[in-house]
Amino acid sequence: MTAATQTYTVIGLTLDVDNTELLIAAVLAGPVADQIQLLATSEDDFTRWAEEFSAPDPDTAADLAYVYCRDFGDAEEQTAGEYVQRVLADACIESTGGERPGSGCSWIAVATPKGGKILITGQGRHEGVADYPLTDHAGWLACGYDAGGVEPTVLYDSRSPDLATDTAAAVAAVRSSLATG
Repeated sequence: MTAATQTYTVIGLTLDVDNTELLIAAVLAGPVADQIQLLATSEDDFTRWAEEFSAPDPDTAADLAYVYCRDFGDAEEQTAGEYVQRVLADACIESTGGERPGSGCSWIAVATPKGGKILITGQGRHEGVADYPLTDHAGWLACGYDAGGVEPTVLYDSRSPDLATDTAAAVAAVRSSLATG
């Protein structure tokens, strides 16, 4: 079942040095950015900011706003796979994207210390795929493969549409697997 999306307006302050840092003050339901009058900036080094995002919940809208600011407005074009790679990188875990040409399959791969790999893909309608819109998340599946790569071990299996929480849990499972070898 697809989580319904709605429009949320995220309001906050951006850092004037490069506009990539966002301090969120509120996430409001509805497309109200046009109704918000951003007054002249009086804060040192910050500018008031408001933008609308389509998301299944306020937390995902806030995450989209952070990504939007980091990427100078390209967040709506970012895929869930790119998002999980960003969260992995923030956790100091190197990853690569991969795909099987002609099959429609795509994944995020993390090399393990013993020569194996961990593959992360979407769930539900995105089973076996990592490249889908951020707002269409239906869960993550993370499987570990030894150096032979035959039998997978399921490290994380969810059906959660909450992208931020689900991604954090998937990355925690990957981190735990890497730590235990």
